[in-house]
Amino acid sequence: MKNTKTEDLKRDLISWINAQENDAILRQIEDIKRYSDKDFWADLSEAEKESIRLGREDAKKGNLISQSEAKRRYGKWL
Repeated sequence: MKNTKTEDLKRDLISWINAQENDAILRQIEDIKRYSDKDFWADLSEAEKESIRLGREDAKKGNLISQSEAKRRYGKWL
């Protein structure tokens, strides 16, 4: 049996979507639907995958900086 809150949320969203007249919002919802089951990993280049692997290894080793430090260091590129 599904969670009542989940079922309520679904009904609310369905009702809200049915009332939408804004094409941009409907297109965004369509994009979410289209990509929700897609495995993004398959779309990444080998360089991107390797970068993620290296980042995970660094994180496991504790080689991290805070978000505020990252903003200070790299803010002009963000």
